[in-house]
Amino acid sequence: MSYGPPPPGNPGPPPPPPGNGGYGPPPGGTGGYGAMPPSAEPPKNFLVFNILGLFGCTILAIVGLIFALQVNGKWQAGDYAGAESSAKVAKILGIISFIGFCLMIVYVLFLIIVGIAAGASGY
Repeated sequence: MSYGPPPPGNPGPPPPPPGNGGYGPPPGGTGGYGAMPPSAEPPKNFLVFNILGLFGCTILAIVGLIFALQVNGKWQAGDYAGAESSAKVAKILGIISFIGFCLMIVYVLFLIIVGIAAGASGY
């Protein structure tokens, strides 16, 4: 059974792209697994901020610490986007918990000053 020629205006399938026939990295991309990293070193993980934040804002600091510890592992495994994402979350939580740490220091200093003032006044 023959269907005849294609209808007018339907040229058929598009020609194959020039190059290696569609295999390899996507056009304009850096490739997938095993590709070269976008920069020479992993993103900053803000580990110090999250460790100091343990003394001021414990819950957020623990979550931020988990994300900060994931950055280097993801980078070495080749998950560069995941490492960048973990670094961004670790930065946000690290800054928030570090602010909590600073507020805790101010509170402790306030208690010390009030204690010294109360001891000097005889109460």
